[in-house]
Amino acid sequence: MRFQEIAPFCCIAALGLASSACSLLGTYANSASSMMTQPGAGATGATPATAGGAPGSTSATNTPTSGSDTKSEAKAPSEPTTVSVTLRNSCSKTVNVFFGDKPKFGSGRYSSLSSNSRTNQTFKPGDQLWIVDDGQNGVENVKVEAGMKEIEVASSCDAFRTH
Repeated sequence: MRFQEIAPFCCIAALGLASSACSLLGTYANSASSMMTQPGAGATGATPATAGGAPGSTSATNTPTSGSDTKSEAKAPSEPTTVSVTLRNSCSKTVNVFFGDKPKFGSGRYSSLSSNSRTNQTFKPGDQLWIVDDGQNGVENVKVEAGMKEIEVASSCDAFRTH
């Protein structure tokens, strides 16, 4: 590929270079292309434009990088990694619950909430809590979301209310 064909792509790919450096590529294109066709010329044909030797051009080494922008974006606050929720059982009997995606067939853990009790539980956003029957079949479920404070088993013993 000839240097004249590469020059427009160099301008696009070289982020942060001043526009004068891109115009210099066109200036050096004719002389550099003849140098590149000579044996031993190698990469020296592009040296005048990339080294910033011409007045008013910007060297690639003096160009600010976008690394600091990337770091600040990575440190931007995201959704919480855990959600602390109070589980409350307003049912008059003990209710069996399952912490996980699929009771009976998925991985997770079973527990129970005694009647008219409260307990604190830490979840990740997106985790699920199920009310299960005696055969460990899911009866009702709720997906934990950021900002939830309380999950209540309703007095009917087969539904959740979130607060």
